[in-house]
Amino acid sequence: MTKLMNQTKVYKLLEKRESVFLNQVKDAINIADDMLPQINNVFNTYTIHGMKHSINVAEYMFDLIENAEEMSDLELVMIIYAALFHDSGMIVSDDEMVGIKDDKILLGNRRYSKVLEKYKNEKIALQECVRPVHGSRVNEFIEHLMKDNRKIFLIPETTNISFHKELALICQAHNEDFSWIANNLKYDTVKNQYYLNEQFIAVLLRIGDYLDIDEQRAPLYLYKYLKPNDYSNLEWQQHFVIENYNKIYINENTGLKEIVFQGQSDTPSVHRKLLKYFDGINSELLNAVSLCEKYEKKRYMLNLKTNIINKIYTTGFSFSDFKLSLDYNAVTNLLMGEHIYGNKKYGLREIIQNSIDACKTMQETAETHPDFRLQKYEPFIRIVIDKDRNQVTILDNGSGMSVDILKKYFLNVGVSYYKSDDYVLQGRKYSPIGHYGIGFLACFMLSDTVEVITRHFEENKVTRIEFEKSSEYICLTYEDKYKVQGTEIVLEYEQFMETFENNYNGIVRFIENNFLNCEIPIRIVIQENGQTEEKNCNLMKIKTVLENCIYLNDYLNGVEAYISCNYRDINFADKLEDLNGNKSYFYDSDNNRLVVESDSGINIRDCVKDEEINFFSVPIIGYDEAEEFEKAYDVLEDFEQALDKIDYETINILSIDCDEEQFEREIEDGDMIIGDYTFEDFCEQFEHCDTVQTHTFKEKYFIICNNTFPICRTIEY
Repeated sequence: MTKLMNQTKVYKLLEKRESVFLNQVKDAINIADDMLPQINNVFNTYTIHGMKHSINVAEYMFDLIENAEEMSDLELVMIIYAALFHDSGMIVSDDEMVGIKDDKILLGNRRYSKVLEKYKNEKIALQECVRPVHGSRVNEFIEHLMKDNRKIFLIPETTNISFHKELALICQAHNEDFSWIANNLKYDTVKNQYYLNEQFIAVLLRIGDYLDIDEQRAPLYLYKYLKPNDYSNLEWQQHFVIENYNKIYINENTGLKEIVFQGQSDTPSVHRKLLKYFDGINSELLNAVSLCEKYEKKRYMLNLKTNIINKIYTTGFSFSDFKLSLDYNAVTNLLMGEHIYGNKKYGLREIIQNSIDACKTMQETAETHPDFRLQKYEPFIRIVIDKDRNQVTILDNGSGMSVDILKKYFLNVGVSYYKSDDYVLQGRKYSPIGHYGIGFLACFMLSDTVEVITRHFEENKVTRIEFEKSSEYICLTYEDKYKVQGTEIVLEYEQFMETFENNYNGIVRFIENNFLNCEIPIRIVIQENGQTEEKNCNLMKIKTVLENCIYLNDYLNGVEAYISCNYRDINFADKLEDLNGNKSYFYDSDNNRLVVESDSGINIRDCVKDEEINFFSVPIIGYDEAEEFEKAYDVLEDFEQALDKIDYETINILSIDCDEEQFEREIEDGDMIIGDYTFEDFCEQFEHCDTVQTHTFKEKYFIICNNTFPICRTIEY
């Protein structure tokens, strides 16, 4: 293996120069040669991450450079080291494995037990704990390597000038968002007499790692032996499609280097994944060229075409250049409209709910976080109405949002952080209610401009984001200043106050009517004409709102729940309608009609079997409500949630001979509801909109029949 790395172009150039780094580079190659096979302890079903991969990456990195002769010896060494060690974070020791599986070691805050619960496979669960953070784990690995093999990281002829920290960050960069490079790496480092552009080496590493995709990295014999399945299977198969090992060519007409992929694809699912991969490379190339254009030194320019040349030919199918796309204004107007929330005021409810969730998660974190060991965390939410500055600020001291959360979730409409693996696999006790993304868009019901200022409790930088309702473009800045963890949402004063009829007390009443007391104080602060006034929101506890209930709060962590007990109000029913208040109908099979209960001549006792009565209820959506329902359903994709957004009636339908299979299903054009009674019959009889589906919901009641009187005692299941 060492001989192969010795044959790379970058190594040959160091030999040509008779570089003083050569001896330590040889040692580093030998160390990596022994170390890299350990990746297979956990990732044995993945494509090859060993020395062969490192060699390929080093070759691609070198080929991307416009003039390697102008690179310093240290930069050439960094290319070799980065290629060797960038995946070292995938190495997991036996002791680490035990700690991870016992939930004593949390990688990226992921709890192995929760990951195993999701994937139902011990090997995949372990991989999914390590894989997302293997870039940052390189730091620990290289620090450990530095202790035992210090000389391979020292500048020759020095005793204390090391480049191991720079190497660790370069390796970490390959697993981070592209913007991480400019924020964490330098482009003008000097070590002794050697200059080093860390950013440039990181860019080369990322592209080189992308390009190592072909059959060499995923040998067919190994694929057949391992028999990977599902996601890993697609990963392997897309490698088989690529037939060219050399992928960097110079276009003689333009003088630009081009990245070319050649091969044949005969499986649509694999080809679709490959196209997604190419999209990732194209984005990477565009970012890389853009960054390198900012450097003063010409040697760091990437003379590279910013999109790959796709020469993958499909057999048996074809793909067009068309893609699904979304119109920003159309989508945001749909999600921000009153037809979803019913009233602009509910924008404030969404913001406050996000604040409550942030405070609750911070509260749980603070229980074990060392920063709160001596000082108890006290959550709060403030609504500062500042007429003098013409702004309203909703602020909290919750967990705040990291840059990663902002980019992956907050700025992606409809993508929920709280439902993502990044949150769910932490195994937290608290289950948030709000959603980043759609919930935040409700801010624009209150203000045409929105500013978000946030600091995550584990980050030092403050992030400021400015939005405008009419534009998808945002202004994002980082500030090095102190701020307590948490988030501030800044809105326009006049628009906000107009929504609440310019009534401060109306805002207080709205909050008190929409939130229960969850031990997080919400306070209104009014600033006007240089004067400050505070109003407390007196939120009621669930016990105050609901009487005659058994409360389960002491048994459920962070959840308020109750069981409603109506022992003194047991329902007595002599007809179906008495059970749930809905007008009830019996199916008349002879006339294929639904007959109102009072005209059917059927006694409710005749419908009781084994002390149960089963029937189904059906909502009626009239023509006036149909459009609002369809808008809500398009966004929420849930029939019952969309139904809550409109006014509608519900009827009960029962047949003594009704089949159990007719319960709980969606009904639309052409479907039978009961017997031969169709959806069209239903629309005609009850004026249900014929373009909107409906749904049957199962109703089951436990019945105690009184043999003396024509009544039934009912308790709903």
